[in-house]
Amino acid sequence: MTSIPDNAGFAALTNRRVLVYPVNRTDVWWRYVGRNLGWGESVVVSDVRGKGDICVVDHFYAEVKRLRREPDPSSDLFTPEQVTDIIARCRLLRWLEPRLAKAMVHAMAIAMDAVLEKVNPRVVLSFPIDRYVSDVLERRSHARGIKYLELTASVVPRMSMLLYRGALVQVAEPPAPERVQATVQEIANPGFVPTYVQRKSKYTKAKFIRTLGYFRVRGLAFKAISWAKRDPLNLHYLDAQPFLGHKCRWKDIRIVDLCDAQWRAKMEKFPRDKRVMFGLQLFPEASIDYWLRNVELIDHENLVVEAAAAFSKQGFVVLVKDHPSQFGFRQTGFLDRLLALPNVVMVPYDVSGNELLALSGTSFTCTGTLGLQAALAGLTSVVTESYYAREPDFVMLRERDEVAALAERAQAYRFTDPIKTRRERIIAHLLRGSFEADFFSFQRFDPAQPNPAALSLARSVGQRLDQLVLEGQL
Repeated sequence: MTSIPDNAGFAALTNRRVLVYPVNRTDVWWRYVGRNLGWGESVVVSDVRGKGDICVVDHFYAEVKRLRREPDPSSDLFTPEQVTDIIARCRLLRWLEPRLAKAMVHAMAIAMDAVLEKVNPRVVLSFPIDRYVSDVLERRSHARGIKYLELTASVVPRMSMLLYRGALVQVAEPPAPERVQATVQEIANPGFVPTYVQRKSKYTKAKFIRTLGYFRVRGLAFKAISWAKRDPLNLHYLDAQPFLGHKCRWKDIRIVDLCDAQWRAKMEKFPRDKRVMFGLQLFPEASIDYWLRNVELIDHENLVVEAAAAFSKQGFVVLVKDHPSQFGFRQTGFLDRLLALPNVVMVPYDVSGNELLALSGTSFTCTGTLGLQAALAGLTSVVTESYYAREPDFVMLRERDEVAALAERAQAYRFTDPIKTRRERIIAHLLRGSFEADFFSFQRFDPAQPNPAALSLARSVGQRLDQLVLEGQL
């Protein structure tokens, strides 16, 4: 057990139960983490049949069956406006028949609310929200005054962080100046690559065929598993199905031909201050759909096309850099719309983001890490809301009607502080929300021989929770 300071905050904290919601195949790791937090009882709740200390599957289906008999499925737990927002943000629900999607939202809310009533946790721990199940659990937790915290890797190497809907959960104590300076030197290095970024690969048509082929077979396997487990509406299984509108098609193999081998020659016709890098990112994913409070901004593809048109109109060359992990998942129809604009060039996948940052004067991304790296490199970095982005070090996009004037704003933007001050301010902000821990200790975790990094992470998370209690945040 973690030693608890003799403090009035802890004396008043009689409830130290933790509810954990894992994604599929991480429940064993999460159970180990929960038991080693030093926070008393931990309970794992799962939406996968046969998993977790509490499984909501049977309760969920009983409610779905009842709700689907109603002309307009509803419950007292969510307003119609909240349900509309939940469906709009979920990569699965927005492609389903609306009445079924509503029934699933209300059914999951009823099932999860019953768990919260039974367990009565002090805090809920999970990964970043990236599905309607965790979205529903967070909203019902919030309604009950229960803190919902998302554990993920920090961009700072060897560290993890806690988020709340994409906002960094920070402690009051500022980091030591020497730690800030050392981290600036490491992250602001032009060769820096976050630990979670996929390493270089050859992006060929053969790789595309292998990637899409694997996921098509996976989809068939998951379809069979879902029926065998009597769980056909489970997000984990449905999310693998090709009927979803954002899924890649075989015709998208031509994405390899859209990459422009002459991109550098085309770019060099423009001065650096008229070059903007568009760092695309994984889509659909947590940061786009759940970190942005303004639901109008999660219309991601249309938003990016509108932003590119705004920069093109102002005489910029737009250098489109796709996320390497999106290869085999990106639809070419979206890229066709971008490339139809004047002076828009798609850079080959094997060109690094760091190389493009060194050649550009401006960067645009929604919540991707390249937006952070651009600011540290001294570029004008245009971003939406995320854990790292704050004014005056970033140009913030918060409203859809701001897109048309985005290029003009970026061009006119002037920093008030030197680059050294800006870098230290950005890194200090990150360090206040980061702590030493190996987030990726869940990979290949074996409960019979636990990875020491998992134990270290559990204790670090427990200590961070203790600190949040002492500061009155939890």
